[in-house]
Amino acid sequence: MDTVAIYDGYAYPYPFLQTLFWTMYLAADGKIYITSGNSVIDMHYINFPDSGGIACDVQQHALHLPCYSARGNVYHPNYYLGCDTTLGCLCLLTDVNELSPPDFKFRVYPSPVTNGVLHIGYLLPQNESGMFEVVDVTGKVVFKYLLPPWSNEQSLKLPQLANGVYNCVITSDDKRVSKKIAVIAK
Repeated sequence: MDTVAIYDGYAYPYPFLQTLFWTMYLAADGKIYITSGNSVIDMHYINFPDSGGIACDVQQHALHLPCYSARGNVYHPNYYLGCDTTLGCLCLLTDVNELSPPDFKFRVYPSPVTNGVLHIGYLLPQNESGMFEVVDVTGKVVFKYLLPPWSNEQSLKLPQLANGVYNCVITSDDKRVSKKIAVIAK
C-alpha cells in the first residue's frame, strides 16, 4: 500500500460538511472520482490512477458540483450518447470541433484471476452493445456476457475454470478485440 493523499480538513460551507474520502468510481475519461460520506458540493478526483505514488495526482475538492451530493457518485455515465433526433429538432450547432469517436478498446483485471471475479473496463462504439466471451486454449467459449451500451465497467463472476490461459474477446459492431488472462484456481 502507498498513501497518495491525506484529507486536508476541507469543509464547505459548514464545518460539519467535511469532504472526506468515501466512494470511488473509475469513469470513462480514465479518472477516478471520489465523493464523501457527507452531503457535499465538492468532489475529489485522481487524474492518473495507473501512476504509482503521488504521481497519480490526487486533486482534493477540485470538482465543484451544481448541487449537493449525499453519498453519491457518477455511476455508469454514457459520455457518447450523440444527437437525439427523436425530438424533431436539429442538433445544436457550434463552432467547436467535434471530438473523434472513441477507440474501441478494453482492459481486464486482475490477471491472474484467483477469486473467480473478473473486472473489465470497456469503451464500445457509440450506442452499441457488445458481447464479452472467455475462450479456452481449444477455442471453446466457456463464458459469455452481453455488455450494455450505457456502461463502461463490469465485474463478472466467472464459472469454475481450470488453471490456465484464456482469451477474453469483445465483439461489437463488426469489430473485435481480445486480451489474454491467466486463471489460478484456489
